[in-house]
Amino acid sequence: MGVIINLHPKHKNTDEWLCMSNIRMDIFLSVIVLSGSRLAVKKREKELIQWFCERDDTIRGRGCNGFSICDIPWKEEDFEYERKFLLKVVDGAKEKLGWDVLDYEVNESNEDVIFQILEKFKILLINFSKEFIIKDGYSEWLKDNNILEFRVP
Repeated sequence: MGVIINLHPKHKNTDEWLCMSNIRMDIFLSVIVLSGSRLAVKKREKELIQWFCERDDTIRGRGCNGFSICDIPWKEEDFEYERKFLLKVVDGAKEKLGWDVLDYEVNESNEDVIFQILEKFKILLINFSKEFIIKDGYSEWLKDNNILEFRVP
């Protein structure tokens, strides 16, 4: 398998990992981003989808787009809201939200596999606990991407 998604670096139960080929990761990211870009309204929701866009292996290199759920730039104080949003994005992807703009057709056997991947990803999101959030992950992500966080006084 080319790509692995797990909960956090200490997550050693490989049966719970999401493992897939590079091509399936491409499809997974595409359907997540398509669903999320249609559902994201708030700035923070758009940032989360932008983070998924950054996993694109044409930028990072083939097989380098795996991640741990803790790598998502969570904001600890908004974690439950953010997780709920991402679960909604996964559900949207399972409903094929935005798939009409794909420049390819996902054949039936690949569709079944992608739905299984989405379901396993959903389970990872549900099982991820706040204690594994990287404390400065959000601010570091903003800094790494030259994004300024605007705060309303």
